[in-house]
Amino acid sequence: MRIVFGTKVARAPVLKALQGIAGIDLVAVDDLSEVAALVKDADALVISDPRGADGRAIAAALREPGCRVRWVQMLTAGADGLLAHGVPGHVAITNQGGAVAPAVAEHAMTMILAMARRIGAIIERSARHEWNKEFTPPLMSLEGRTLAIVGYGNIGRELAKRARGFDMKILGVSRSLAADPLVDEMHPMSALHDVLGRAEVVALCVASVAATRHVVNAGTFAAMRKGAFFINVTRGETVDQAALKHALDSGHLAGAFLDVTQPEPLPPDDPLWNAANLIISPHTAGAGGTGTGGRIAAVVSENVARFRAGQALVHQMKG
Repeated sequence: MRIVFGTKVARAPVLKALQGIAGIDLVAVDDLSEVAALVKDADALVISDPRGADGRAIAAALREPGCRVRWVQMLTAGADGLLAHGVPGHVAITNQGGAVAPAVAEHAMTMILAMARRIGAIIERSARHEWNKEFTPPLMSLEGRTLAIVGYGNIGRELAKRARGFDMKILGVSRSLAADPLVDEMHPMSALHDVLGRAEVVALCVASVAATRHVVNAGTFAAMRKGAFFINVTRGETVDQAALKHALDSGHLAGAFLDVTQPEPLPPDDPLWNAANLIISPHTAGAGGTGTGGRIAAVVSENVARFRAGQALVHQMKG
């Protein structure tokens, strides 16, 4: 079985796991740009979501006559950069199954705390040697506040776990409506606007699919209570960024923190950079997790065993 590996995501632990499996012909390259040329003679690919030209080239190679690849393992949560260019129906696409969720949830909780405790303003004043206790909006404690988590998957649940430690009330919005003891109330997506009107903090954790493009838009922001905080740790395309800027500049939202934008990188002259009370981190929410690499490697190892045994793969996105 020939596997082409071409990503920097969890590179060391996944390579170590693959090298320890007997009967694997492993071809490891340093960059996604090198993968397309090796697709034809591979049985499987282990990559991260290939955006732009890399995704286009890999998808085209998968469609070539004689290509024997039947499975692509993503070491990221998403595969939009590949799927957008058309992948043959017989090719299974799997992801890392929430392995990065704890790190992303930690970043999300940091975002919420930074806004509630006005850390950005404190840092700016500290740099100016300024002792000033007045803040607009004022400092807010999370104790007793309501957090609406829109999209209650792996990341949403990990965020709920952390928010519980701050004695927040948690409202979940989910298509599955599966009960969870971490959540005070679970609601369907049809009740989204009603839920948003009850929350001081809104966290967007939905998967990026066609149905969630601009799921947060002008109407959604209008449904949020005045003075609410908003964060997004999913994909930039889930939010109408022009509507977000208006909600911030008008003062309807007290603040927002994004880890993702559309496009990425966000151009230096994009108007979103100048939105009021907005902080942007460069899609780094998943970085730094001490257990992430091991969890990803375990998913890859299990799927290799399943693929060779002709069994159903875990964490399938397609196929």
